[in-house]
Amino acid sequence: MIIFMNIYLKRNHYKFLKMVIVNTLTKDKRRTEAFNIKWEHDECWKTSLKYSSQLNKNINNKDLTNLCYSIYGQYINELQSRNLYKENKNYIQIWQTMINTVKRDEHTHMGIKLLHQTNLQHSH
Repeated sequence: MIIFMNIYLKRNHYKFLKMVIVNTLTKDKRRTEAFNIKWEHDECWKTSLKYSSQLNKNINNKDLTNLCYSIYGQYINELQSRNLYKENKNYIQIWQTMINTVKRDEHTHMGIKLLHQTNLQHSH
């Protein structure tokens, strides 16, 4: 009876250890995926801040409209080259809103300031 009990406990212990290892690996995989998503999100906001800072520094430029289009193109190009570009994300939508404001030629300065302020809030 004692020998049978030892074999039974060893088998159950093995099943338990196997279950713990599988759960740990699954948890680590989810944690890694969440970390990567957060890192990508933060990188996109930092990149957005970098380009909106350039716009904000040149806000009194005479050719502000072309400058806005140029810097927007550079921003999108950098995101695409780093495989970070995703449609319908806030960091893309705020730039599209700023571009729409520039197209209407109304309150361009305010659109740029709002873009920069939003980037400052999300980057820290």
